[in-house]
Amino acid sequence: MVVRQKPGGADVENRIRLAYRLLNTLDDALRTLMKRRGELSAYMIDALESADFLKMPLVDITMEAKAPEVNMFMSDELYKKIRAAAEKRDVSLNVIVNSAMAQWLSKKGLVDIRPL
Repeated sequence: MVVRQKPGGADVENRIRLAYRLLNTLDDALRTLMKRRGELSAYMIDALESADFLKMPLVDITMEAKAPEVNMFMSDELYKKIRAAAEKRDVSLNVIVNSAMAQWLSKKGLVDIRPL
C-alpha cells in the first residue's frame, strides 16, 4: 500500500508511506540493531538508499513466513527508484525492499540469505 503524505507537514519534501512485510529472518536481525524508537525506519532508508536495485540479487520472499506489515515513510524520489526497479525486474515492491534489506544486513554479517 502506498499513501502520499498530505502537504502542509514539517517537511517540504513530498513523502510516501510504503507498507511492506520483511521476511522473519530479516525483521529479527534488523530489530537486534534497534536501541531507540524510530531507528527501524532509519535503517530501512539507509538500506534502500545504498542498494543498487537493478544489480542486487533478489531474494525469494516465499521461502519463509513474513513479519507483520510495517509502514515506512520515504522521499518520493526514493519511492520512484524502487518502483522503477520493480517494474524493470518484473517483481513486487516487497521483493525489492526485502532484497535491499537482505543485502544491507548481510554486509553487517547479520544474515545469510541466498538470492533467487
